[in-house]
Amino acid sequence: MLGVNGIIGAGIFLTPGTVIKLAGPVAPLAYLLAGLFAGIMAYVFAMAAKYVKTNGACYAYTNAAFGQRVGIYVGVTHAITASIAWGVLASLFVSTLLKVLFPDKPWANDTGLFSVKTLTLVVFIAVLLIINLFGNRVIAWANGISTVGKVFALAVFIAGGLWIVTTQHLNNYATSGSAGGYHPPPFALFGAIEVGHGAAAGLLLATMAALYAFTGFESIANAAEEMHEPDRTLPKAIPLAILGVGAIYVLAVVVAMLLGSNTVVGSDQPVTLAASIHNDVFRSIIIVGALVSMFGINVAGSFGAPRLWTALSDNGILPARLSDQNRFGVPMLAFGVTAALALAFPLALRFDAVNLTGLAVIARFIQFIIVPIALIALARNATGDRAAAKRNAFTDKALPIAAMAISVALAVFFDYRTIFLTAQGRANYFSIVLIVVTFIVVPAIAYVRYYRNRRSA
Repeated sequence: MLGVNGIIGAGIFLTPGTVIKLAGPVAPLAYLLAGLFAGIMAYVFAMAAKYVKTNGACYAYTNAAFGQRVGIYVGVTHAITASIAWGVLASLFVSTLLKVLFPDKPWANDTGLFSVKTLTLVVFIAVLLIINLFGNRVIAWANGISTVGKVFALAVFIAGGLWIVTTQHLNNYATSGSAGGYHPPPFALFGAIEVGHGAAAGLLLATMAALYAFTGFESIANAAEEMHEPDRTLPKAIPLAILGVGAIYVLAVVVAMLLGSNTVVGSDQPVTLAASIHNDVFRSIIIVGALVSMFGINVAGSFGAPRLWTALSDNGILPARLSDQNRFGVPMLAFGVTAALALAFPLALRFDAVNLTGLAVIARFIQFIIVPIALIALARNATGDRAAAKRNAFTDKALPIAAMAISVALAVFFDYRTIFLTAQGRANYFSIVLIVVTFIVVPAIAYVRYYRNRRSA
C-alpha cells in the first residue's frame, strides 16, 4: 500500500491530456511502455533491497556497493531533491484544493510570498507534521485510508465510464487522432538537436511524460529498517505495486479516451481526468479522489524523505542529532529539515513547478543510472550479510544492464531547456543557482565535513 500510495498521485488525474496530445490514439501504449520501464527499474531497486536492509534506498545501495565517496554524493543530492519533490507535491495539492474549493478566486495562481496559497501550504505542512508526530502506526493508517480512497476513485471512474460507454453506445476514441487534439512535437536530443518528427517521436515523448506518473517506487525502500523483513517483503511489494498501478493507469486512460479525448486534451479544469465526465456527481467523486490521492502521496513523501537525512546521519555524514527520535520513533529534527526545504524552495521560486521538478528529474537520472550498477556490484560481493542472499543472473545482471541503458537514453532525450531557460528563452538564473547549490555546493560541504571528522577521529 505504501508503494501504490507513493506512485499514484497527481499524474494520472492531472496530466493524461498531455500524454494523449503527444501520442494520440496510441496513448495507452505510452503508459504500457512507461510501466514496463518503471517495472524493470522497480525490480532493480527491489533486488538491491535484497542485499541492503538499511534506510536510504539509493544512498544505502550505492554506499554498500562503492563506499562513501560515491554514496555521499548520491545520498545528499537525493535527500535534498526528495525534500524539494515533497514541496512540489504539497504546492500542487494546495493549488488544486484552492481551485476546487474557490473556483472564482485567483488564489490558486497567486505567486506572492504573502498570500492565501502560501498560508495554506504552511498549514498543510503542519498537518502532515501532526500526522508524523504520532509515529508509524498513524502513518500506516493515513497511508491505508488514502490508498483505498484513490484506488476507489479510479475504480469508480473506470467502472462508471465503461458503464456509460456500454449503455450509451459512446465511442469518442477516434477524437484522439484529430487535428484539434493530437500534436506530436519534434523529437530532439537534449531538447536541442532535432532528430525526428511524427508518430514515433510523439510516442517516445509521451512515454517519457507518462513515466513520471510512475515515479515514487524508488522511495518505497527509504525506510526499510522500519519494515518487517524488508529483504523478503520489498522484492515482492515493489513489483506488485508497479503492476497494479500500471493496470489502473491503462484502464483509466482508455476509458477517458472513449468518453472524449478532445475534452481531456483541451480541459482547463483542476482535475483533467474528470473533464471527460458530464455527470456532476460522478465528476465530484473523481475530483475528491484526486485530492485524496494527492494528500496520500504527500503523506508518503513526508514519511520517506526525512529517513534519507537520518540514513546520512547514521553513517556520520551529517550530525548525529538528525537521527534523534521522539517517543513515537519519529526523527523530528530530520522532519524539520525536510519540511523547511519543502517550504523554502517553492516559496523562493514562486511556486514554479517546472524549475522545481527539474531538480527531481536530474536526481532521478542519477539514481536510475547508479543503482543498476550498484546492484551488479552487490551481487558480486558474497561477504558478510550478503553471503546468504540468493543470486540470479537475470535479475542481478541482465535487468540492471537493461535499466541502465534505458536510463541513459532517457537522460539524453530529456529537454533540459525547460530547466535552464525561461519560457522566453532567457537564462533562468534561479534554476541554475538552485542546481549548482544542490549538486555541487551542498555535496562539497558534506564531503569536507565527513573527511574532516574522520581525520580528527
